[in-house]
Amino acid sequence: MADLDTVFEYYGLSDPFPTVWADNSVQESQFALVLGDYFNGSDDGTTDSAAVEYHDMRKLQRNFDMFVKMKSALDTAYKEMKKDFLQESKDWGVVDIDQLIDDANVKAAQIMKPIMDNKSRGDRLKATLSLIEKNRYLFDLPAALLENIKRGDHDSLVRDYRRGRTLTDEIRTLPHSMDLSDFLVQQRRIIERIWGEVEVVVEGYKRSIWKQLSQARPDDNYILYISILLELGVEDNPIWVWLQTLVDNLKNQMDDAFDDLNSSLQTLRKDVVSTSQTSTGIMAAYFLNAIKLPTLDGDILRDLPEIVRMWVMMKEVIEEVTKYFGKQIALFWECASGFLDGRTQSSLPVGQNGESKVHLKLSREEEVRIRSDARELVELYASRVADFFVRSVADSEEKAANVKRAKTIDSEFESDGNTQAEHKVMNLRNTSTASLSASARLANSLKNDRIAEAQRQIDRPLTPLPSVGSSASPPSPGSEKNFELYAFLPPNANAIGTTFFLSQILNTMGSVASELAGLSISSRHIDVLRTMMGTVRERCVGAACLSWQQDAKRFNTIEDWSPISTRKCTRVPQLFLQYQSVVLDGLQQLVFIPGAEKKSKVVVILPPSSKLVSNIKTQFANSIFLALNGLVKDAVTSDKTMNGINGSPVQGTVPNSTIDRDIGTPLAPMESRLLLMICNIAELNGNIVSTLFERFSALFSIQLTDNSNIIGDAMKQLDEQLFSTYTKKKRANFTTIIRTGILKSGIRWSQLGKPTDVSQYIYQALLQLVLVHMQVSSVGPSLVKRVITDLLRHIVNTILESFRQIDKFSLGGMLQATIDVEFVNQKMTSYGTPEIENLYQTCYATIQDATDRSKMEVDVMTRQLEDMKKLLLKCHKQSRMEFLCFKVEKLVKD
Repeated sequence: MADLDTVFEYYGLSDPFPTVWADNSVQESQFALVLGDYFNGSDDGTTDSAAVEYHDMRKLQRNFDMFVKMKSALDTAYKEMKKDFLQESKDWGVVDIDQLIDDANVKAAQIMKPIMDNKSRGDRLKATLSLIEKNRYLFDLPAALLENIKRGDHDSLVRDYRRGRTLTDEIRTLPHSMDLSDFLVQQRRIIERIWGEVEVVVEGYKRSIWKQLSQARPDDNYILYISILLELGVEDNPIWVWLQTLVDNLKNQMDDAFDDLNSSLQTLRKDVVSTSQTSTGIMAAYFLNAIKLPTLDGDILRDLPEIVRMWVMMKEVIEEVTKYFGKQIALFWECASGFLDGRTQSSLPVGQNGESKVHLKLSREEEVRIRSDARELVELYASRVADFFVRSVADSEEKAANVKRAKTIDSEFESDGNTQAEHKVMNLRNTSTASLSASARLANSLKNDRIAEAQRQIDRPLTPLPSVGSSASPPSPGSEKNFELYAFLPPNANAIGTTFFLSQILNTMGSVASELAGLSISSRHIDVLRTMMGTVRERCVGAACLSWQQDAKRFNTIEDWSPISTRKCTRVPQLFLQYQSVVLDGLQQLVFIPGAEKKSKVVVILPPSSKLVSNIKTQFANSIFLALNGLVKDAVTSDKTMNGINGSPVQGTVPNSTIDRDIGTPLAPMESRLLLMICNIAELNGNIVSTLFERFSALFSIQLTDNSNIIGDAMKQLDEQLFSTYTKKKRANFTTIIRTGILKSGIRWSQLGKPTDVSQYIYQALLQLVLVHMQVSSVGPSLVKRVITDLLRHIVNTILESFRQIDKFSLGGMLQATIDVEFVNQKMTSYGTPEIENLYQTCYATIQDATDRSKMEVDVMTRQLEDMKKLLLKCHKQSRMEFLCFKVEKLVKD
């Protein structure tokens, strides 16, 4: 700037931007002189070429003149603008310009905006089409996934999803920089939106697969669902979640199944109770039919129809429930063990980029939990089964009421819209299933007081027989109250049906327990299964024994008091043999459960305790006594009372044509019943009981010597009592006839003359004996010898006692008495015994001792004896037809 000072000074300027120009003129020569040195950079003013200098000078002068003019014009314009336009109030003169510009922009926008919008839209469309064309696979992916889901094409869905995920990750991983084009930014934004839709579809599909997996049983294709989840990638371990869900589902199913079983049992029991007023005759008909057809393939004839219906339905449901859960638990452990040892995981996918590989290895805690769950499933199964058989009727009803109440509450809860089933399933993966040990509940159930009460019923000592003719009723161990100790036992069910159906149930349960015991879970679960089988076996045996007692009590209802043609007794002894044989066989099935399949080497059905077998032994003896009690009571009951109890026919009330109808016919007179009962006891004591004792010993491997002796002695006593009861009235009748004839008929034995016939009291006595012979022969031929012999002994003894009361016999009286005794002796020779023969001799001696022989001559006596022989022969001939039965008996004997 210092170099220009001379110029500024010439023009009168103090700075390069003057506001006023000085009125100074400058000569071109001066100007050239001044600027020459500056532009040429020379101090001496000399140049190499005068032409060049001159040319440059002229050019510089023109430029400077132009500069001066422009400067002057600008200064003038500035002054004018400063005066009117460039003011702060007028925004320095741009207000009008801004307005003009704004107006121009508005008009331009009105004209150009549609054009620009269309151009922008076209550009965007071109970019979008290009983006779609370039990423058509991703744009079609949501629809393709939905179509795969619709078709159930899991493989294609997984393949498409993984491919789309790869493409999306590639776009996501493009380098981020300031140079990233708008197209790429837009592409990323659109791809993210599309992928969001894909994730919505896939997440919904995952939820569907989770739900299907939660409902999958071990025998379903659960591996498919687990594989899909692993391939798609999930945070939670589908293996662990499925196992836990399966455990929870099985526990809930067991609770529901056994609760439903209990409710069904209550319904069936009510049906039986509602028809419990069945007449004695109909019940006896079905009972008799069950005894006669023990090997029938069908079930309908083993008890009353309503009882059989309850048995059949209960058996089917119990077998179905036990088989189902036994199978499910076994399958669960098979699946779980495959995951525990890693065999199953070896074929499972690891997911994209190995993201699911972490789910293929179970932790130590998870392995321990799985084993614990398997053991708890077995324990819960054993507990629920044992609980079912341990419950009394009261417990069963209370349980059913509680379940019904709980279902009502759940129904009201669900009606409020609180449907949380899916939430519950998904939360199982984080839920602990800690609960009371099932084995502890099972152990507590064994201490139930009702079991002890039922056991005491089995342990009852031998029931003493009542005295013949006593009105005391035998104990009632099979009463309805005792039946309520067993909820699973139909009221008044007979032992044949009870042992038949319960043995089938135990066989099924034993097979299932054997299968479960073979699972390598732990030794503890084997003990639980053994306890379960022991508990159920004892309860089943207790129920069977209760029915056994009841049957023994009502065995008299099938007695028709008619002798059978092939044997010298009624049908009862043979029926009793058939009945006891079937029941003993059934009890043997209950005790040893031989029908259970051994599906493993582990023994879950332990040998029965000696106490259990001893209880059955006691009950066996009790059943004999109870049956005899009822029969004897009927035998000694008066005819009027008996016909009022069950003497009316019931043929018209038995619906089934196959049912035995020979029940309820009018009963035989009491004397006939006594004779038949004596015959029955003889048959029972002779063959039946010994056969049953041998059968019992063979079935249960236990000797019954003591019981055999006790029962044998009791039967002998009973036989003697019954025989005495029957002959007591007969003896009294004979006593009356003989004593009246000898002592009260007016005969003067000391004054009688020569006899002309046998005394009438002898004929009367023998005729009465003929009637007895006829009665016994028609009812119990085997008793004829015994009865006639006993009564003959009584007759002869009564004659002896009566003659002893005669002080003196005349010759005629002595001959009459001797003829009377000898007539009896000769007529009843077939029934003579040493004891009776001694009585005859005593009678002769008594007569002779009371005879006055002082006036007797030998010749006269000889003639009298000859005449007496002729008289006896005559009397025999005259009475041959009346007393022919005694001769027939002799011929039969010979």
